[in-house]
Amino acid sequence: MTTAPDRQVHRTSAAIDVDAPADVVYRALTEVVGWPVLYPWIAHTEVVARDGADDEVKFWAVRPGPEGGLRIWTSKRTLDPVARRMVFEQQGSVGPIERLGGTWDFVSREDGGCRVESGHWFTTDADPAVTAGELDRHGALQMRTLKAQTESATALTSDVVRAEASAIAQGSFADVRARLLAALPAGDGNGDAWFGETEAGPTVQIVHGDGVVVQKLLSPPEPAALLRTRWRLAEEADGVRVTADVLAVATHGHEQVRALAEAGVRDALARAGAR
Repeated sequence: MTTAPDRQVHRTSAAIDVDAPADVVYRALTEVVGWPVLYPWIAHTEVVARDGADDEVKFWAVRPGPEGGLRIWTSKRTLDPVARRMVFEQQGSVGPIERLGGTWDFVSREDGGCRVESGHWFTTDADPAVTAGELDRHGALQMRTLKAQTESATALTSDVVRAEASAIAQGSFADVRARLLAALPAGDGNGDAWFGETEAGPTVQIVHGDGVVVQKLLSPPEPAALLRTRWRLAEEADGVRVTADVLAVATHGHEQVRALAEAGVRDALARAGAR
């Protein structure tokens, strides 16, 4: 994994103490399939390549604050679970940042908790002090959220509700995919991700490749704290298998949220014409 030339490098760092074991916190940060639960602003993640300790991950995030919008980026990572270290480098430029990389370390404390330390390097054509300030603000939010989620006894485990089902939809792969996309709200976006409006409220839709479609409600119905639907399409001899799964979070009202998730799966299959 490369680093930027020294003459271009600017650096930021952050740290936080977490009252949870280092292994638990390390896994929460590095197992990116769980990021939509860990970080509320993450709509979806996909591991697009993996080779031993190295992988490449694509992220779709809804930017908080009045500016709103979607941020989409890919990062290459090297994971070392023994040393509890992650090294990463963002692929391509995002906004004023030309290149971005760094490390995350998780150091055990004698009392059973850990110290989380991050160091970032970046290059930019903009004012580096402004860019560093933005990275520091987001980094602090990321640290605080990681601390709150991993210190909670239930946030990443029993508060998470999942429902899944699959069925065959008749027609060609292209027909089923087109039918599903037509059933989702139209809206503005950059091609593979866009905002829309449904009866349940505002949403973001994401398409990854030909066979994965995701919809996340930005204001989920009570008592759910998160409600995200994913479709996976796979061509089979007798049609197209549509697998629908709903990911939800319930800080209370778990049975109500489970009912919402199960109803969401049935609705998702119907939208693709699968019963």
